[in-house]
Amino acid sequence: EPSKSLNPDECVALGACIQGGKLAGDKGAGEVLLLDVTPLTLSIETMGGIATHLIERNTTIPTKKSQI
Repeated sequence: EPSKSLNPDECVALGACIQGGKLAGDKGAGEVLLLDVTPLTLSIETMGGIATHLIERNTTIPTKKSQI
């Protein structure tokens, strides 16, 4: 369950501090795992101009998917 006790602006600032500490190698950042994800769904255009979703948003990258 997400914590609702933080102001959204404070939450963004806290996340930036944790990420900065982790990237700098600070031991106080704790056991945080940073993952890069796709911000949008990646699609290709198929027959008839229809977009077919291949990779959904928030999928960790690198990733691989094929469809025939």
